[in-house]
Amino acid sequence: MKEKIKKYWWIIIVILAIGGIFYWFQWRPSEIRKECAKNLLEVAKGKNLSADDLKLGLDYCLKSHGLSK
Repeated sequence: MKEKIKKYWWIIIVILAIGGIFYWFQWRPSEIRKECAKNLLEVAKGKNLSADDLKLGLDYCLKSHGLSK
């Protein structure tokens, strides 16, 4: 088993790197967007907010988590 790991270490590194890149650029932003939208809807429930107010709130939440849009 140890010999296989030594033989294919570069494949393991590439797979881990691809997984990390996928997490950072796809999964994480998607989860942040979902959470911001959910929180915004909870705050806006029962209030009469305009579309511009909702957009500003969403933009603020995304920027505060390091996303531009």
